[in-house]
Amino acid sequence: MDNQELEQLYQKALDLAARQLSYRALSTGALRDKLLAAGIPEDAADWAVAWMQERGLLDDAAYAAGVRRSYERRGYGELRIRQELRRRGVGTETAESALDEYEADLGRMSALLDKRLHGDLSDRKEVQKAVAALQRRGYQWDDIRAALKAYGAQIDDDFS
Repeated sequence: MDNQELEQLYQKALDLAARQLSYRALSTGALRDKLLAAGIPEDAADWAVAWMQERGLLDDAAYAAGVRRSYERRGYGELRIRQELRRRGVGTETAESALDEYEADLGRMSALLDKRLHGDLSDRKEVQKAVAALQRRGYQWDDIRAALKAYGAQIDDDFS
């Protein structure tokens, strides 16, 4: 491959990367994967990703923080957000850094409990179903326990 062909290949990688980022924000890993899937050679894909990072057009920390905020607003817990960040190609360190800012929303959790239980805590099976719903949304047991206590449930040691 001569210099002109190589230059065209790198320009194609850069154009494709810019086009992908114009559609929506992506993590570094996701952009690289999209470039490779489009048939861009690894070295050209890495160069395009680095070029975007150097100019501040690709920032995994900002991307991860945005995903965390979005999923928090939609009522998801830390475990679900971590899973989503992983699915979107965010590195473990960057994801953990974004999750440092996470705080469980007891009000939102109580609203979900109220929607499921309607104030009736007498049926243990229904309470367990509500707990399972919170777990599916990615809340950790400590947060669920706090929400149940705030809701007025009596939690004994064998409840889980």
